[in-house]
Amino acid sequence: MRALPARRTASTLAAALALAGVGASPAAASPRTVDVVNLGDSYSAAFGTGGLQEVEGLPGCYQGTGEDHIDKLASRPRVDVALDAACAGFTTTQVRGIVSVPLVADALAEAELVTLTMGGNDIHWGDFIRACSAPAEAVAGPVACDVMLAQAPRLIAAAAASAAATVDAIDEETDGRVVVLGYPHLLDERQDSALVSAERAAQLNAWTDELNAALAARVEAEGAVFVDVTDRFRGHGVGSEDPWILVDPGSSHNLHPTEQGYLSGYYPGLMSQIARAR
Repeated sequence: MRALPARRTASTLAAALALAGVGASPAAASPRTVDVVNLGDSYSAAFGTGGLQEVEGLPGCYQGTGEDHIDKLASRPRVDVALDAACAGFTTTQVRGIVSVPLVADALAEAELVTLTMGGNDIHWGDFIRACSAPAEAVAGPVACDVMLAQAPRLIAAAAASAAATVDAIDEETDGRVVVLGYPHLLDERQDSALVSAERAAQLNAWTDELNAALAARVEAEGAVFVDVTDRFRGHGVGSEDPWILVDPGSSHNLHPTEQGYLSGYYPGLMSQIARAR
């Protein structure tokens, strides 16, 4: 685990934060800790920040070692990230599978806030980018990319339905508020790059929007909150002058946020939701 070993209604979290003294005057509230559990896939597990380590007590669950939005959340006064159990590579089904593991279930039972990302691994989004990349199309032409993109609606619908089932499973273990964060546009579509043409970048970003929209609709129907981060990452995709998405030929963390992406993209998105709930 990195340096660290929600949901019925908005008022539930607001009351917890008020009791914790987050955003409240000393005269208005007495200090109390808000307990947070982080679950999900690699976009919740600091992938892209460098390093790799296994989460203690969860064999096969790996995280990056750099700082991300969860670490920054944990640094806030009277906020306790009781468990960071996000696992790189996990699908919605795998996230659902660890919810009942005693280590996770015990933490969820005490949580006021549960945060996670999920769904990208269900549709194998990396396969889309590989098939639609400029190098791949230079060799094989556009057919493979077009075939992949034609599959996107079906895969997105299935991923969103499974995400809803995962929220429902989390809700069985916690009275905390569940916040599902979406995915950023990975690619700058304003110009061609070495990775992908501007046209393909626009198509892939459009399908990211479709995935986010489907996830939002299904998880919000289960009572969770969905936070869209695309505006916060806008202008910082691969191929931009200031990318917040990693592309490094020697890294296995490619196409994940850098530390800057987590801290300037995901963290404000998470905190804006908490601020609205106060």
